[in-house]
Amino acid sequence: MKFLRKLAVENKKLAFYLVALVALGVFALMLGRNIPAPADIIDYVTEKPPAATQPTYHVTTTFEQERALEARLEAFFSLVEGAGKVRVMISPLTGRETIFAVDVNKSESSSTEQDAQGGTRETRQYQSQEKTVMITDRQGTSNPLVLREVEPQIRGIVIIAEGGNSPVVRDALTRAARAVLGLDAHMIQVLTGNF
Repeated sequence: MKFLRKLAVENKKLAFYLVALVALGVFALMLGRNIPAPADIIDYVTEKPPAATQPTYHVTTTFEQERALEARLEAFFSLVEGAGKVRVMISPLTGRETIFAVDVNKSESSSTEQDAQGGTRETRQYQSQEKTVMITDRQGTSNPLVLREVEPQIRGIVIIAEGGNSPVVRDALTRAARAVLGLDAHMIQVLTGNF
């Protein structure tokens, strides 16, 4: 601080530029969160398609999928008459599974040799190669060919509702969960909650 005061007295113009530079830096840091990276700007301006050698994947974590499903169920179950506010927790058995097309090349060869003493020796060779089938879209992006996606299986669900102490509400929520998720009644627990 003493340095800046001494510098301000000696050279007011230089001190003004330093203070302006620091203020500009702070302002740029605050704005920097909303500015796209330079590579993104260049790609956007030139409308250059992504490189064909790098496959693009939409990655969603299992937790995000669970939370999205829980939020949808909370909104749905809260519509049940007498349920009031509702919170839901699901317990998935497995995560989402994506099954890709695979090109499999198998080869088998066998040979029989005889030695001088009249003995025979049979040799068999097996080879197998697997390669994921890739498809290229109009923009030149290569992606693996998806055969099917298997949704996670739910092991159980807990529904906490303001009106969960009413047998009619508990029954309605249990039936709704069975219908929507295809669960057995023993996999559904409805509890009363204070929100």
